[in-house]
Amino acid sequence: VGAVTKQTLFPALMPAGRPFRVSNASRSSRKGIVASSLQELISKTLDAFVVTAGIITLVLEEDGTVVDTEEFFQSLDDNTHFMALQEGQKWTP
Repeated sequence: VGAVTKQTLFPALMPAGRPFRVSNASRSSRKGIVASSLQELISKTLDAFVVTAGIITLVLEEDGTVVDTEEFFQSLDDNTHFMALQEGQKWTP
C-alpha cells in the first residue's frame, strides 16, 4: 500500500514542456509546439507539418543556425522560432 500511495502522490518528474514556434521553409505556415527535448520537438514538427520523409533539419529562423544537439537546444529560450527544413531546402533571410 505504501508504494502505491507514493507513486500516486509523487509521480516521476518529467521535464516540463516548453513552447516553441516552428515555420516551414517558405514561412507560409507557422505552428506552436510544446516539447521538452530536441527529439520530441522534431517528432512533433514532423506530425504538425505532415512530413512523410521523416527527415528534417531544425534551424534558428533568425539566422539559420542548425540546432542538432540536445545541449544547444536546452540553452535556447522559450518561444524560440525554428524553421524546419526538408531535404534540399536551405535557410534564406
